[in-house]
Amino acid sequence: MRIFCKGNERIWKNAEFILKDLAGGKSGETLLVIADGNSYTNARALCDCARDFGLRPIIIDIDMYGGRERYLKMPVINPLKAAILNADICFMVTDQMLTDYGMFLGDSDDCDQALLGKSRRYTLEARGMDEWEIDREEILHYRERTEKLLAWLKTAGRLHVTTALGTDFTCEMGGKPDGMYSVLAIIPFYAEVAIVPNMGNVTGKLVVDGASQCAYGQRGFPIRPAIHGYQELYKQPLKISLEKGVVTDYSGDPAQVKRLKTWMESSVPQANIADEVGLVTTTSVENDKYGWYLDGTHQTHTVHVALGNNTRRNEVIHAPEHVDFDMHNPVIELDGNIIYRDGVFNDELIFTDHAKKAKP
Repeated sequence: MRIFCKGNERIWKNAEFILKDLAGGKSGETLLVIADGNSYTNARALCDCARDFGLRPIIIDIDMYGGRERYLKMPVINPLKAAILNADICFMVTDQMLTDYGMFLGDSDDCDQALLGKSRRYTLEARGMDEWEIDREEILHYRERTEKLLAWLKTAGRLHVTTALGTDFTCEMGGKPDGMYSVLAIIPFYAEVAIVPNMGNVTGKLVVDGASQCAYGQRGFPIRPAIHGYQELYKQPLKISLEKGVVTDYSGDPAQVKRLKTWMESSVPQANIADEVGLVTTTSVENDKYGWYLDGTHQTHTVHVALGNNTRRNEVIHAPEHVDFDMHNPVIELDGNIIYRDGVFNDELIFTDHAKKAKP
């Protein structure tokens, strides 16, 4: 019976695409939907659709366990943990960025595992779910693009990124970085290849004209609302220099410089290492309009470099300290081939089978 979806074929089709095409839901499987007061309607619509084709859904309202912006401080809740671990499929449908599976399971590694889709635990970008005009073929295409690019990067030598504002850095791939992953479990609009470079393999300048991740806010820094989410994009870009993967210099707006210095130097070990190069592979405009990243980060047409203190480089993306810094409208070269420029991926090149050409 269609309760929350009745008369709204759009939200029904969107829910069906998410459940069947992206999550691979099958009749008889259990579905856990983690929601809060802001997202309960979408959660219920998702469950109505799931029930209609044989899934067995349940909703847990996490407002009962702490309330908005308090989830990071709460203890692991055993019944919720048990529900997550035993569900065939799990969706986080909250409207907030301060929730992840790691905090509910008591292990930050589970955040990484969920982002990579290894556990069928998804973060659903549910805002505006009744407004989406999903292009199914487009979404499936950029998800395939992500996997094709990942395969090429695994055999590549050098990644080179520039922007008109002055970003110019290289990441030596060496055919075997410490870690590399396709981030496809923030659905339906987001996609990324996340590279954990070998220690010392990122050199150059970052001109951060985009947002820096809300991890600053999570760690107690006073970030006031600005043009996009919580970030001060109206100020001059933050400039960061890297030599062999280590921050050697930084300049820009005094408040941002002070914040960066305090964050890097107060961490143990210091968070002054290039921990990740993230290539956003979605070209969906809906990613920016409805996306889960409400702080203005991880938008289409960006590359981000994360600073942090990752000492487990071949195991996880996110160290105890990890902040992404976004650069808009990049030119991306891989082994001298331009794979992205002017908002367009060179899919003809990316979809070539580079793995077969790689040297043993």
